[in-house]
Amino acid sequence: MSLQDENKKLKEKLQELEWIKDFQQDVIVEFEKVTGKELSKELLPKHLANEIQKRKKKLK
Repeated sequence: MSLQDENKKLKEKLQELEWIKDFQQDVIVEFEKVTGKELSKELLPKHLANEIQKRKKKLK
């Protein structure tokens, strides 16, 4: 496998993982809207909770 092919596959995998992360964050935001509880602040690492808070503000 050439370096370019490997690089292309890694970029595709990165895009896939970023999409999954965004989807999961959207699900968490919707869950918190429905339940009225901000569990992400309590249960997730600080940097992930901060990303979710930013996404909440962005979606309003």
